[in-house]
Amino acid sequence: MTFEEAQKTLNTVDKIPYPKLQNVLKNPVYAQKLYNEFSGNMGELTTILQYTYEHINKELGNTISNIILSISIVEMKHLNMIGKLIQMLGLPPYYIDSSLKPWNIDSIKYDTGNVKETLQYNIYLEREAIKGYKRAIMGTRNASIQRLFNRIILDERTHIDIFTKLINENLEE
Repeated sequence: MTFEEAQKTLNTVDKIPYPKLQNVLKNPVYAQKLYNEFSGNMGELTTILQYTYEHINKELGNTISNIILSISIVEMKHLNMIGKLIQMLGLPPYYIDSSLKPWNIDSIKYDTGNVKETLQYNIYLEREAIKGYKRAIMGTRNASIQRLFNRIILDERTHIDIFTKLINENLEE
């Protein structure tokens, strides 16, 4: 997969708008649960920093590194949307998990290994994000929040597809 092909895939999904949040009532209990998706050890903040590290490290080669950076930018949009939702629900967007433990550097995997292992780990991060968003969907009756999380899941699935294609192509070489 070339950078241009990956970018085209990301741009196609990006054309689907994120639903606008409506009728969001203060709910600090639910907001606290969202801290895991925001900045838990498998949350958006961790994923952004993991992917940024992989991009800077450049051990994956320029094409894969640049694709990962593009995916990281999508994750930044997710972080922003979840942070704003947490605020709407009545809590500040602190970098903590749902048990109120501050985010820390231990969440980043620096020994990324070879290309295949790194991309497999990234798929794991994306799958964990999907699980978290599915739990968040089950935790609210607000249809606009559910739609937002379903839209974010679409992004995460797209990232898995891209990483899977990169693994398959890398194995063929």
